[in-house]
Amino acid sequence: MRSWRWPLLLGCLLAWAPSALSAAAPCESSTSGPAPTALIFSGGGAKGAYEAGVASVFLSRGVPVRLVAGTSAGALNAAMVAAGQAELLEAMWRSITSEQVYFLRPSIFFAGLLPGWLTLWSVNQAGSLFDAGPLRALIETRVDLERVRRSQIRLLIVTADLSRRVKRTFDNQSVTVDALMASAAVPGAFPPVALDGALLFDGGLTGRAPVLDALEAGVPVSRAVVVMSYGEEERGEPPTTIRRAVEEAFEMAMTHQILRDVELARFKHPQVEIHLLAPTSPLRLRPLEFDPAAMARALEQGKEDGRACLSRLGH
Repeated sequence: MRSWRWPLLLGCLLAWAPSALSAAAPCESSTSGPAPTALIFSGGGAKGAYEAGVASVFLSRGVPVRLVAGTSAGALNAAMVAAGQAELLEAMWRSITSEQVYFLRPSIFFAGLLPGWLTLWSVNQAGSLFDAGPLRALIETRVDLERVRRSQIRLLIVTADLSRRVKRTFDNQSVTVDALMASAAVPGAFPPVALDGALLFDGGLTGRAPVLDALEAGVPVSRAVVVMSYGEEERGEPPTTIRRAVEEAFEMAMTHQILRDVELARFKHPQVEIHLLAPTSPLRLRPLEFDPAAMARALEQGKEDGRACLSRLGH
């Protein structure tokens, strides 16, 4: 094929991806039974509970997971799966609250009491809306990094260096609490994490579900399951405020990025079966709303969808 045709073909694939993926039934396979598998998590704050449900079912059914990858809340899920902490992961998502993840910075609160432009100046100087100190404490007490380092499951965590405009990845040996914090540092919402002279942010900026990075990690797998916590029928809030507009724009960009990356991964790695698993019904759970009851429902839905996926795969 002439060289000029490859960009044209790739462009057609990327343009076609969203509609094609939404129409395709999840977890359909030409082969059945166990296969060396990569699990790819896309996070989404509180929506990570859905991913934990999927992971719980895959591990309890004995799926031979060889690699786990993720960004944001998906990075935390991936680390705990690699550490063999599936039961603790499920218990965490059933009980976690907003106070265990973040709190509003006092400077942001008091900025609302200032007159006019001083409010905007104060908010800008704060660096971020929320303090993620509670999340650091949660990671330190829940994730067993020593077990991660000894694990036979390869771990891949993705962060973003905004200054250099490049991604930075971490594996079983290099992952730290700082790396996990950085992967969840959504710009503006949470502060960046200083690591080795760089300020690192949420890896979802470069790839919400890092399926391309995972399949280029050198781990032999024949199947990859990308877990996306947004269902086809899920709708966002009306973008009638600045906050809602920013949130919905960010989430729309990220979900379409996942769809394109999955299709690109299929194009680049035809030897790997790549499946996109998404909620069969809306989770009705916003990323920063850590409501235990809602997350428990999301976790159970993840389990249900995970079981259905494995049944179609003949596992």
